[in-house]
Amino acid sequence: MSVVEKAGASVLKTNFSKKSKKKKDKDKAKEKTSAPVAARTPETISLDFDRLSERGFYDPKDQSSQLALELRAVKRRLLRRLGYLRASGDRQAFRTPGKQRNLILVTSTRAGEGKTFTATNLALSLALEDNIETMLIDADFARPKVRERLGLPPAAGLADCMIDKACDIDDIGWRTSDAPLHIIPEGARVERPMDLFARAETQRLLTDIGMSNADRLAIIDAPPVLATTEAVVLAKFVDEIIFVVEANSTPESAVAAAIDELIDVNPNVSIMLNRCQIGAGGAHYGSYEYYERADAATETPNPDNASNKE
Repeated sequence: MSVVEKAGASVLKTNFSKKSKKKKDKDKAKEKTSAPVAARTPETISLDFDRLSERGFYDPKDQSSQLALELRAVKRRLLRRLGYLRASGDRQAFRTPGKQRNLILVTSTRAGEGKTFTATNLALSLALEDNIETMLIDADFARPKVRERLGLPPAAGLADCMIDKACDIDDIGWRTSDAPLHIIPEGARVERPMDLFARAETQRLLTDIGMSNADRLAIIDAPPVLATTEAVVLAKFVDEIIFVVEANSTPESAVAAAIDELIDVNPNVSIMLNRCQIGAGGAHYGSYEYYERADAATETPNPDNASNKE
């Protein structure tokens, strides 16, 4: 692979001077409800990057690390597939109306392959290095990990907005003070997650997330495909799927079965190898291979100390 270039310095922000129809409808819903939802505002936080770096996560102060280089390779291909970058590597000056292509699902065959690690690092890198407005959403209700990885307390999140139509996802969670990153935790405990994911309201919520801001990327950390059915349901409503595979560990037959499940509902599946071993003395790019059923990416965000990350 040739030397990887930086994947876009910034994305144009749209200044919405008027309320959208979606916002007006939500305001009316809040007025009509008999038990109004308390006004919420995302809490502004500063992430502890020293702590995150110690756990193998992206460190904005170390732009030449192996992880930073690998994430740039991943982002470049992902942004091109989403229409943020031209083939030349230059960023697009605008997005095509009605074709935002900004919902990204991150999943895996089974638990423990690094999907949360991948989703979190990708969100951090996009927001901190490229200044792209990014929303990181924890949709793995059975084993939510985003809050724990980032050292955040319990708070209202995705489940609350799936249950309450008056909930506005832009008003909950946390926003980082030093980057355009909005973190949405899992939210209220749900006994039967599939009942929520199967509702038409869930599709409307995801559509609203994508349509409300064409220049924002939403990265959804979903459950493993073979562990639950929620990932396949979510796959129907997103634009790109990053399928994380633990190298030299996950059985090929299991990977094939999981990918077949996803491709049945969404053909835009990219495979990312995690925890690949890089040969001594070789360039960081030497371990990359780029696969696709049509044109999907296989990448390896793999720091040596990430063996216990999910």
